[in-house]
This record gives sequence, C-alpha cells and structure tokens, in this order.
Amino acid sequence: MVSDKEDKCMKINNNDNVNSLERINEGNKNNTDEGGESFFDINAEQYLIISLRQKLNPVIKKIKRVRYKFNNIIPDFLLGKNNACLFISMKYHRLRSNYLKARIETLSNKYNNRILLCLVDMENIENSLGEINQLSFSFNMTLILCWSNEECARVIEDFRIYEKKISYIIKKKISSSNQEEKIHELLKKIRCIHTTDCITLTTKFKNFKNIIQAKKEDLISCSGLGIKKIQALMATFNDPFF
Repeated sequence: MVSDKEDKCMKINNNDNVNSLERINEGNKNNTDEGGESFFDINAEQYLIISLRQKLNPVIKKIKRVRYKFNNIIPDFLLGKNNACLFISMKYHRLRSNYLKARIETLSNKYNNRILLCLVDMENIENSLGEINQLSFSFNMTLILCWSNEECARVIEDFRIYEKKISYIIKKKISSSNQEEKIHELLKKIRCIHTTDCITLTTKFKNFKNIIQAKKEDLISCSGLGIKKIQALMATFNDPFF
C-alpha cells in the first residue's frame, strides 16, 4: 500500500519526467524542419558536416584537409556549429532556377554566417549571375564564386578550419591578390564586355561589389563603355527575376 506522502513524491517525479520530455521534444523540434532534417549537428565542432544530398557532388572528393561526416542536415555544409553553406553550380541553376531560392528559405535565421558557394561552370553567365547575385543580396547571404571543384573544396576547408574567423576569411578572400583577375574573368563572360572594359571597371570601382552597385551615370563616365555594354551590365546585375 502506498502512503499519501509516497504518492505525492511519485506524482512530482512523474511531472518532472513529463516536463523533461517536453523540453527535449521542444529542443528537437527547434533543431529540425518538417521533413526531419536538422539545422545543427552535435559533431560540428570536430567535423565538417555534409548533407546527404551532396554525396555525389564531385567537390567532396577534393576535400582532403578536414575530417567530414554525412548527416541529414538542412544546409549543404555545416562549417562549425553556427555557419551554414549552400552549394550551387551555374549550370544547375540555369536548369532549375527555382531551386536555389527554395533552398535558401529553408535556412531560416538559424545561423551566424550564411554562405552561398557558387561554381562558375559555363559560358554566357550574365543571366544566371544576375539571378544568383540578387538572391544572395535579398537573403543576406555571402556569395563566393569559384571556377573549379578544387577551388570550391579549398574554400570549404578554409571555412571549416578557421570557423571562428569566418568573417575575417571572407574579407581576406575578397581582398586577395588574384581577385582582380577573377573579376576580369567573370566580367568577360558578360556579352560585349572585353578585357579593356574589365580593366576600366576595376580601376574605377576597385572591387566587384562596387561594380554591381554602380548606377548608370557612373558607368557612362567610364571611357569605352557604350550604351550596349552599359545595358548588358545593368541587365546582369539589376534585372528582377522573381
């Protein structure tokens, strides 16, 4: 026979267990989406966490400097505890233009840093570049362009190794010595833009961000840029698509 005192103790313990389960369930709910994918991973401090959807991505085979694990996570890569990275190739974006926006929206506001890693793997990129750039700007993503699987892997490795200095790495990469050459390579993929035009643009605007944000009157003041070239630049960086 159970005394009143013992009965009260049992009820208190049962209530505590119920409350604990509710807290655990609430924590699990906050860490997953409706499809059961996780925002975070408890192994993210020791490993690069890669989404299962990226298993066939050829970039993975190029990752050598960090240990990684696959898991059912929402971002494509977890670069430490609170840093998310999505991967897109321009060819894939051209085929499925709605995919990237939907993927970005799944990230919610769960991460300190949100990186969009884009592989430039085709010619005639002005339309795709404009769309991807607008998406990254609209959703507060840091856009990083790479020209090979090896370069993508190096970026991912660097971000994982120096996860607590991601903001510093982003600034360093933007100011790297070969950045001007990459800007030229990118701009030349826009219709009508030639090497001389690239030099003119980088000399006047200093970096890619300023070129993207340049107004029509600023571009008109650049020698050698006619109306067709200015229209091509403006269309690439400013035309809405969604």
